[in-house]
Amino acid sequence: MKHVRKYRRILLAVPLLVLIVAAAFFAVSHSSLLAISRIEVDGNQTTPTSQIMATAGPMLTGRSLLSLSFEDVTRALDQLPFISEVDIERSFPHTIRLHVHEHHAVAWYRSGSQSLLLSGSGRVLKQQSVPDGSLPLLTTRDACAAGVGRQASCGDVKAGLSFLTGIPVSFDQQITEVSVADGDINFKTAAKVNIHFGPLDDYSLKFEVISQLIARTAAAGKTVTIDVSVPDRPVTKTT
Repeated sequence: MKHVRKYRRILLAVPLLVLIVAAAFFAVSHSSLLAISRIEVDGNQTTPTSQIMATAGPMLTGRSLLSLSFEDVTRALDQLPFISEVDIERSFPHTIRLHVHEHHAVAWYRSGSQSLLLSGSGRVLKQQSVPDGSLPLLTTRDACAAGVGRQASCGDVKAGLSFLTGIPVSFDQQITEVSVADGDINFKTAAKVNIHFGPLDDYSLKFEVISQLIARTAAAGKTVTIDVSVPDRPVTKTT
């Protein structure tokens, strides 16, 4: 019987202990003891720290480090065009760190009178009237409109980005332009090589053939046209 009474006392004490712990957590989480007063940002290379702070600062300052979720903060930061993800780290007693991951730009896309800077997934990172020439220019037969922070999700844009993001590291030619019409791809290199690539199938094989043919046909001052749309029967022409 003694053991039974002891067991009952323990059972009765557990809810009380849980209540005490919960009350203590509530009190601390709503006090200034662990209030956020310092925000640190790292990982951002394109998005200014000042812009991140302007977005996240008002949402974080004074908030308890014991907040169960910061999803509202990450959602707000995800709206900044270049930001793809933010990891939040607590550092007690008053510091929170924002580890920023950004989208990588892979191409400029001509859309009407504007040039859109696109990530590999098709997110529009920014727009300006003239591309800066640092990345390939992607064009499609049919226009694909999208605003900054949105996805350019048209099929030919996706095909062009898939083409650009999959280029083998061993391919040492600088690609300046890519055009796509109904999945059919053409591209140009800075060395005056024009290539009809065709659809994305046989992707690796086509690049192997292209590399071999460029090595054989490249000539100073000459324009080389290569058709590898049927990689087993490539066609070359020099003018």
